[in-house]
Amino acid sequence: MTPAEAREQLAVDLELTADWRRRNACQDPDEPRNAEAAALLDNLAVSVSQIDDDMIDCCASLWDGAREAEIWSEMKRQVGFDRWPENAAEFVAEFIATTSGTSSR
Repeated sequence: MTPAEAREQLAVDLELTADWRRRNACQDPDEPRNAEAAALLDNLAVSVSQIDDDMIDCCASLWDGAREAEIWSEMKRQVGFDRWPENAAEFVAEFIATTSGTSSR
């Protein structure tokens, strides 16, 4: 997978998660964090283009493992609730650190 393909896949994945949060916001309007999380995920998707090639390659190489896929999924679910990354590069760096066992979380 090229860095451009990995960026596109990452952006689509974050957008789909944002859409899921928007649906949750409609179903549970008393929980404002869903709408806030959707906005944050949209911002992360937009900032994917700023991730350097080495980091996106590393991230993409980790997506195929079952353990890593579960970590990725859990991290996305936590955005806006337990995680507030400033941009996609920060989010991806945390994913890499978590999967490699070097995260401080």
